[in-house]
Amino acid sequence: MSGKLVATSIAVFAFSMGQVHAQSADTVYINGKIYTVNEAQPWAEAVAINNGIFEVVGTNDEAMAAVGDTTKIIDLDGAFVMPGLIDVHAHPLSVGIDRANLSFSDPTNVDTMLADLKAFAEANPDLQVIRGGSWNLGVFAGDSPTKDLLDAVVSDRPVYLVSQTGHSAWVNSKALENAGVTGETENTATIIFDRDNVTGDPSGTVREFAMGVILQSLPEVAIEPVAEAQAGIFAEWNSFGFTSIKAAEGHPVPVGAANILDRRGDLTMRIFASWDWRSHYMEQSAEKQAETIADWESYKSRLVAPNAVKMFFDGGPDSYTAFLLEDYEGRSGFRGQTNLPIEQFEAEVLDFNRKGLGVIVHVIGDAGGRELAKLFKRVREEMGPDGPLLHFSHAWMTRPEEFDVLADLEGVCMDFSPALAYPAAEIEGSMAPPVGDRYQTFFNVVDSIKAFQTARAIDMSIPIGFGSDWASALIPDPNGFHQMQAWVMRTDPENPSGPALNPTQAITLEEAIYGFTQGGAHCLGQGWEDKLGSLEARKLADFIVLDSNPFETPIENLWQTKIERTVVDGRVVYDRTLDIVDDLIDEETFNPGTRYTTEP
Repeated sequence: MSGKLVATSIAVFAFSMGQVHAQSADTVYINGKIYTVNEAQPWAEAVAINNGIFEVVGTNDEAMAAVGDTTKIIDLDGAFVMPGLIDVHAHPLSVGIDRANLSFSDPTNVDTMLADLKAFAEANPDLQVIRGGSWNLGVFAGDSPTKDLLDAVVSDRPVYLVSQTGHSAWVNSKALENAGVTGETENTATIIFDRDNVTGDPSGTVREFAMGVILQSLPEVAIEPVAEAQAGIFAEWNSFGFTSIKAAEGHPVPVGAANILDRRGDLTMRIFASWDWRSHYMEQSAEKQAETIADWESYKSRLVAPNAVKMFFDGGPDSYTAFLLEDYEGRSGFRGQTNLPIEQFEAEVLDFNRKGLGVIVHVIGDAGGRELAKLFKRVREEMGPDGPLLHFSHAWMTRPEEFDVLADLEGVCMDFSPALAYPAAEIEGSMAPPVGDRYQTFFNVVDSIKAFQTARAIDMSIPIGFGSDWASALIPDPNGFHQMQAWVMRTDPENPSGPALNPTQAITLEEAIYGFTQGGAHCLGQGWEDKLGSLEARKLADFIVLDSNPFETPIENLWQTKIERTVVDGRVVYDRTLDIVDDLIDEETFNPGTRYTTEP
C-alpha cells in the first residue's frame, strides 16, 4: 500500500454505476480495510458521508450508489480505517493555560527549568504572576522542590509551576505570601503544604487542595492566549488520531477558550468538559464554582459539551491521601479517608444529577472504590436508570467486588489509565513505597470487563473507556496506540521485554481498541454512545486512517502506528501525507446543521 489517499475522477465512477443515490454524498471513501467496532458488521470496505454523517458503511458498490455530481471520492488503496479515538480522562484545558504562559524546554533538568524561568520573567516584565510547567517526577528529592530556588530567580511576583502529575505545584515565597500562607497555616487531610524540616515553614511545594489556596489568590488568566494554545494542543491530539476528549477539568477561562475556537471554526475535535468542583484545580471560590455550574448550559457550543462535574472522592498514594482498606506502609493505623463525608458527597452527586449533569469521580484507593461503588448504587436507585452518567474514574486499586456492583447498574461507566499500566520508574518511585506489594495489583481491567460482560450477557457491550490522564501521566504525547500496547502487554511499550505490572490483567487488542472507541463513547454521557464510537450509518463521521493494520502488526510495534488522516464530522482535520489541515469539503457549501451539535 502506498499510504497515499487518492482523489479519483467522479465522472468515471458515476458512469460505471449507471445511477446515483437520491441524496448525494459529500465524500465517499472506497477500497478500505475498515474496522467498524460494530458487532453486527465488524468490517466494511467503503463509507459515504453526507453533511457530517455516515449515510453508508458497507461495500464499494453501496457507497458508490450515493455519488453525485459534486461528490469527492477518495481511494483508500487498502488502508486500515477505524473510528476516531476517544480519550475519556485528560487535562488539555489546564495544559492550555500552562502553554499560554511558561513551558519548560526540559522538565527533567533543574538548571534548565530555572534558566527558562529567568528568560520568561525577563521577557514578560509586566506579567503580574508567572504560571506554567510542568516539572517531572523524580527530578527533586521526594518530588518536593523548594521555594528558595525560585526566589533566587523571581522574588517580586508570584510563581506557580505545576508538576507532571497535576496534583502538586512548585511556588515561590511571593506566591505563599500572596495567599496568606505562613508557618502558622495548618495542613489538613487534603490541603497539604510541604514543610521545611528545621523551621516547619511551608517549603515551596503545595499538594492537592493547597493548590487551590494558591490559585484563588492569583489574577485570572487572559482567555485569548489560552485559546491559541488550545488550538495547538488539539491539533497535536488530532495527529494522534483523537477526535473527542473528555476533559476531567473545566472553569470559565479554558471552557470559554474552547468556545472561542468553536465559534471561529478552528476547533478540530469534540470537547466534553467537566466542571471543577472543590478540587485542587480551584481557580474559583466554591461560591463562584457553584454559580458557574448552575449556568453550565450557556457554555455549550457545536463541539463543546460541558455536561459533567469533576469530583475527587479521595487523593493518591503518593501524597498518602488515597483511602485504603489496609494501612499505608510504615504508617500503622493510617489508611487515609474520603475528601468529604460520604453523606455530603452523595448529596452533591444527586444535586448535580438533578441539574442534568453527570459526574466524573476520581477514586484511587481500594476503600475509596468500595464506598464509591455503593454510593453510585444508591444514587442510581434514587435517580432511576436514565439519570445522568455516573463515571467511576481511574480505579487503580478497585477490587472485583466493586466491579460486580457497578456492572449491575445502568448509566454507569468506568475509565482506566493505560499510560500507567506498566512499571515505570517515575511511578514506582512515588506510588509503590506507600502501598508496597499492593502496587502489583493495580489496574484490574480484565476483572472489570468480565463483570460487565456477565451483567450484560452480551460481549463487548462494556461501558469502559480509557483515559490517558495526559499531561499528568508519563507519556509526553497522547499516543493512543502506545497506551493500547501497554494494556495488551502490561510492559513499557518502548521496552516490551522489560518487567510487567499485574500481567494477569492484560487485555486483547480488540478490547483495547474498544476502550478507546465505543467504550469511550459510553463515558461521554447523554447518549453519545449512539452517535460516536463505531462506524455505522447515521452515526457522526469521525474516523481515522492508519499507516498499518494493527491486527497484522507485531504487538511490540503497535506503539509506532502512525495516523495518516483524522476526520471529524466528515471534515479532514489532520493529513500526514500533506502535512497540513486539508479540508476536503468546500467550506462555502458545508453546513454542519443542528444534528451535529453537542445537544443530546
